[in-house]
Amino acid sequence: MIRPLDLISAKRDGREHSEEDLYDFASSVASGAIPDYQAAAWLMAAFVNGLTPRETTALTLAVRDSGDVLAWGDGPPVADKHSTGGVGDKVSLILAPLAARAGLRVPMISGRSLGHTGGTLDKLESIPGMRVVLGLERFVDLVERNGVAMSGQTDRLAPADGKLYALRDATATVPSIPLICASILGKKLAEGVGTLVLDVKEGRGAFLRGEAASRELARMLVETARGCGVKASALITSMDVPLGRMAGNALEVSESIEVLGGGGPGDVRDLTLDLASLMLALADPGRFPDRASARTLCAGYLDDGSALARFETMVEAQGGDLDAFRSLPPAPVRLDVACDRSGLWCGVDALRLGEVIRALGGGRYRMEDPVDPSVGWEGTTIPGTRVNAGEVVGVLHAAGVPEARDASREIVAAFLWDSPAGPVVRGIV
Repeated sequence: MIRPLDLISAKRDGREHSEEDLYDFASSVASGAIPDYQAAAWLMAAFVNGLTPRETTALTLAVRDSGDVLAWGDGPPVADKHSTGGVGDKVSLILAPLAARAGLRVPMISGRSLGHTGGTLDKLESIPGMRVVLGLERFVDLVERNGVAMSGQTDRLAPADGKLYALRDATATVPSIPLICASILGKKLAEGVGTLVLDVKEGRGAFLRGEAASRELARMLVETARGCGVKASALITSMDVPLGRMAGNALEVSESIEVLGGGGPGDVRDLTLDLASLMLALADPGRFPDRASARTLCAGYLDDGSALARFETMVEAQGGDLDAFRSLPPAPVRLDVACDRSGLWCGVDALRLGEVIRALGGGRYRMEDPVDPSVGWEGTTIPGTRVNAGEVVGVLHAAGVPEARDASREIVAAFLWDSPAGPVVRGIV
C-alpha cells in the first residue's frame, strides 16, 4: 500500500497514479485510515493538476468498490438517471416510475438540496409518511417487486464518496470535473446498474458555470461510465429558467403528479420523454430498436394513467400517503407577483430564483437546516409571452408576509426580458 504522503507528492508533482494506488486511497478514506488533512491535501493536488481519463475511471471504480455494490438477479434491465441539478427539475419523480412501467428496474439513489438547486429526497419528503432512507435489503426488495424505489445514500454505498465530498466542500475543490465525475458515477455504479442516462445542465442556474464546462462534464461522465462497463448517454439541457411552472418541494411533487397523469407543462413532459426514450433504447434495444418507438410507448403510459399508478405504488410501498398530500394546506401566504414593465417576458433567472426559494426556507445553507416544503414559486405565464406592466406572471408561496414581500422584489429584479431561452435540450453525448 502506498503511503499517503507519497500519494500526495505524486499528484502534487503531476505524476499519474496506478489503479492499485487509487483503490488503496479510496478504501483508506472510507475506513478512516487516511486522516482528513491528508485526504484534503490530495484533493487539492488533484484539483490543481487534474486526473487523466485512466485515473478518473480508476477512481470511479475505487469509490464504487469502497462499500457494497448491489447485485441483481435475472430479470429486466437495471437502469438509472442522474441530473446535475437545477431549479424546478422534478424529472426524476416522473421518469423513475415511468421507466419501471415500461419494463425496467430502476433503483434510484437520490440526494438532498445542494446550494440553489432542489433535492429529490426533500421533494419526496413533502409527502406525509414517505420514507426515503431505506436499508439496502429493503431497497432491493422494493425494486424487485415494484420495478422502482427511491432512497437516499447509506453508509454502505460508496462510503469513500461521502467523506471525499464533505472535504471537497470544505476545501473549495468541488468544481473539479474529474472529481465530480468520480463522485456521481461512483454512487450510481454502486447501484449495480447496466444503463445510465445523464441530464447535464448548462446556463444561468447550472451547477457548473459556462457551456464549455458543462459539455466537458457530459463527455467525461459518458466516457468514464462506458469505460466502467455501463451503457451511458447524456443530454445537455438548458437551465437558464426553471423547468416547468413550479419550483419548491411540495409544488414540484404536485406538478409531477400532473405530468404522470398525462397533463402538466410541455417542457417537463418533453424532457422526461426524451430521457426515458434514451434510457429504454440503451437498456433494452431488443424491445426498443430506436428512441421514437420508446418515446411513443412512454407517452402512452403518461396519458393512460399507468405511470401515475406506478408512482402511487412506489409511494405507498415507502409509507407515503398521497391522499394526505393532496389535502395539505398551502403555504400561509400566497402573493401575486406582477411585471414592472411591458415587453417580451422570458421567465425568471433560475439561479436567482433558486436562491430566493432557499432563503424562504425551501432549501438549506447547512445540512442540518430544516426545509419548509410549502414555499416556492408558481409561474402563471409561459416564458416568451408579451405582457403589460402590472400584469401578474406568478404566485409566490411563503411562510410570512414580510418574507414574501422581500422575495417578490428579488424575483421581479430577476425577470428576463426580450431573449427567449430556446429549446430545453441543447445536445446529446
